[in-house]
Amino acid sequence: MELRQLRYFLKAKELLNFTEAANALNISQSTLSQQIKQLVDELQIPLFNRIGKRITLTEAGELFSGFALQSISKANEGFQL
Repeated sequence: MELRQLRYFLKAKELLNFTEAANALNISQSTLSQQIKQLVDELQIPLFNRIGKRITLTEAGELFSGFALQSISKANEGFQL
């Protein structure tokens, strides 16, 4: 699991659309999808439900988002030392 994947996950959670999240992150949609897939494969739980081009968070995704936010916050604190 990488911080980049957590950032991508959190942006997708915020916008509930992979294409919009990728645009906001200045990466390709395929890169975002690949990184989210790697994260899901590592966790072995689905984080999003796909409904056409829209996505919704699963219960596991909602729970995981809190841990992802904490991880990003702690990493940012480390950079400020």
